[in-house]
This record gives sequence, C-alpha cells and structure tokens, in this order.
Amino acid sequence: MAVSNKRRLSKISTVYITIGVLLITIMTIVGTSAFLRVKDIVVDGASMYSAKEVVESSGLSAGDNLLLLDSQNISQKIREELPFVSAVNVKRILPDTISIEITESIAVASISFAGDIYVIDSTGRVLSRSPAGDVSMSEIFQDLIEIRGAEIEETAVGNQLRSLFGSEIKLQYIQDILEAAEREGHIEEITYLDVSNIVNVYFGYMGRYRVILGGRESLRPSNLRHNFGRLSETVTRIVERYPNTSGDINMSDESGSPRFTPT
Repeated sequence: MAVSNKRRLSKISTVYITIGVLLITIMTIVGTSAFLRVKDIVVDGASMYSAKEVVESSGLSAGDNLLLLDSQNISQKIREELPFVSAVNVKRILPDTISIEITESIAVASISFAGDIYVIDSTGRVLSRSPAGDVSMSEIFQDLIEIRGAEIEETAVGNQLRSLFGSEIKLQYIQDILEAAEREGHIEEITYLDVSNIVNVYFGYMGRYRVILGGRESLRPSNLRHNFGRLSETVTRIVERYPNTSGDINMSDESGSPRFTPT
C-alpha cells in the first residue's frame, strides 16, 4: 500500500508541476507581450515611395504586438500595394521597433497593349500602365527598351506579363534577354528588342547597331550571358576598324565569333 500511495503521489506531483510550468510560461508570454508593443517603424531602401506609403501599405501601426506580427503577410501586403517593390524584409528589433527593408524593381522596358504602354522590369513584372499619349510619361518611355513583336494579354499592375496562348516562348525570351543584359550592364545601350520572329531575335544597340541573337540555341540563358559578356569587347573592335559605321553584329554565327556587316 505504501508503495502504491507513493506512486500515486508522484504522478499527482508530476501533473501539478507540468501545469505550474505551463501557467508560468503563459503568464510570462502575456506579461512580456504587454510591453513588446511597436513604437517605431523604420523603412530603408525605398526611393519610388515615401516611408509613409510603405508603412500604410504594410498595415502596421504603433501599438501593435511585436510578437504576433506576421512578417510574410506584411511583405505580401507591401508588394501588392506598391508595384515597384520587388522584395521586402521585415525584421523585429527588440524591444519596440520594426525594420522594413525594401528592394525596388528597376523599369527597363516598355510594351504596348490596347493603346496603353506597360512598363516592366527585367523579370517581366508590370510596374505601371499609362496611355500611350501620356505626356508626363513620355520622357520615361524614351529611356526604356521598346519591346516589339510580343503578343500579350491585359495584365494587372504588379503581375507578370501575360502572353496570348501559343506566344509564351516570346515572353520567356524577353525575360531571359533582359535579365542577361541587366546582369552584364547593357540595359542602357539597348533601344529596342524585337521578338517578332523567334528564329531571328535581335535588338538595337547604342543607336547604331543591330545585334542579331538568332534563334533557340543562341537564346539559351547560358549562351545569352556569354554573348552579352563579350559584347562590349566586340563593339570596341568594330569601332576601331569601322569608326562611325552602323551595321549588324551577328552573335549567332556558327563559327562562334561575332560577325559585323556594315550597312
């Protein structure tokens, strides 16, 4: 009997200890969370939007519980409300601060649709949509790469460009080319990109050259990176040999070497 009573008392003690630990934990969390309230919201990296616009789009406000904030949900809200924001990093800084680090998309190209012009980044994400005759946007459009020959559908600002059925490959080529050009530092020299014929894709370069990329094999991401990587050196050689001469630079030559044809 004595042994049985000891076992019963041991089990009861274990239960009470467990309950006690849980109660202490809950009281600690509740007590701590009462003090961990948002006081300051710091925004870094935003240039297209003001800190006020970023905070308003986040849904955050002073007094929010720091422990209960959903960072992923906050990031999603900001990206949905502010199209030029491509990435958001939300961090808690104890005891009372939220840090919002913004990475913004860069407008690199434009494409026409139904009388409007979409402005996109190198991933094909729509950053803005304006009427083609919008005078306030005309200077911006002049500095962007004009996309030609792509068949698209209406796309909401903030989403990836949508292509007409059967034209998906053109948008993929556009994205791959723009990303390679941006990575290798050639975006500012490209004036237009023509994907009308997917076996003969080309773009205008420096207002003087037409750079021919060719078709599928040349448009593989690895080949694009290689060709853009040697484009500056190729143009330098052409300028030395053919100063003030316009022409075609064929990067799809089977010999593997760019070929220049004066025009």
